[in-house]
Amino acid sequence: MFRLWKFLFLTLLSITVLSACGKTIEEKALDGIEAAKTAFELHDKAVNAEVENVSLYKPAGFTISKSSDGQNIIMKKGDETFLLFINPNENMESRLFYDLLERNDKSVRYEEIFTDDGYFGFASVLKKSDDQVELITSVGGIKLTTITKKKNIEKNMANMMEIVRSIEQGSK
Repeated sequence: MFRLWKFLFLTLLSITVLSACGKTIEEKALDGIEAAKTAFELHDKAVNAEVENVSLYKPAGFTISKSSDGQNIIMKKGDETFLLFINPNENMESRLFYDLLERNDKSVRYEEIFTDDGYFGFASVLKKSDDQVELITSVGGIKLTTITKKKNIEKNMANMMEIVRSIEQGSK
């Protein structure tokens, strides 16, 4: 009987310690933004999909909805939905989506701006609840958003920036 209680106590203690060692939402957000920054700087993904004359990189596991058009592309990965907005009137230096976010969203968020040879981009993580966040990546007049669980921040941010960075639009 003593062994059973000892086993249960050690198991409970291990679970408590391991859960306390998990990363906070801030740490996960900062890791995700760093992954987006790396994807922005590398700009190394070749296009492998097209929707109404928009060529883009589609990561493995992503599907494109048939209801997508050249300005609004809906992508899915598992049970997550990603919304890609393309403003054809904006070029790659455009700050439109960033300025709109700055003016209209006052929630807790983590973000960083990226620039490179005439390109303006940013990545932002907006806290929605204890376990859910809204992710936004943007380059010029292209913006990709999703709502996801905090455990998916880093992987999704990297994929999202690879997608928006792969789309050529307007003059630099």
